[in-house]
Amino acid sequence: MRFILIDHIDSLEPGHRITGYKQIDPNEDYFADHFPGFPVVPGVLALESLAQIGGRLVEATVRAGSGRRVLPMLAKVDQAQFRHAVRPGDRLDLVVDAEGIGSDFAAVSGVASVGGRRVCTAKIKYVMIDVQEASQQLGPTQTAALHEWSDRVWRELRGQTP
Repeated sequence: MRFILIDHIDSLEPGHRITGYKQIDPNEDYFADHFPGFPVVPGVLALESLAQIGGRLVEATVRAGSGRRVLPMLAKVDQAQFRHAVRPGDRLDLVVDAEGIGSDFAAVSGVASVGGRRVCTAKIKYVMIDVQEASQQLGPTQTAALHEWSDRVWRELRGQTP
């Protein structure tokens, strides 16, 4: 299973909002056990999609404001609600709004929906790892790999870097 749970970023307004989606492939391996005869996306994966796209909003906001490269790390999830099942073939639409983005923390709120129907909502908080500061512990090879990974994911999701 690939763990980038976003397929495309539709719009990005650093400091404000990001939208995108995940098209749910009927061949995802977790459907074999969740649940046979009635496949459902595990709720935690819908929440993870929101957290990932929210992290992209945070990363782009910090980079646009200060030029710093950060790695947003999930710190806390509040008020998560799972309202409806997400099924194979569904398109999971993702909307995340910034609530506050500081130098070392951020808060966002997100809504995942299918066909206009809310399936998951949450308030998500992140702590940020400054990639430059972390490079002292990682070393040049690992730092370069982290930059290459981030740039590749941006290209795949949007066709450009933030």
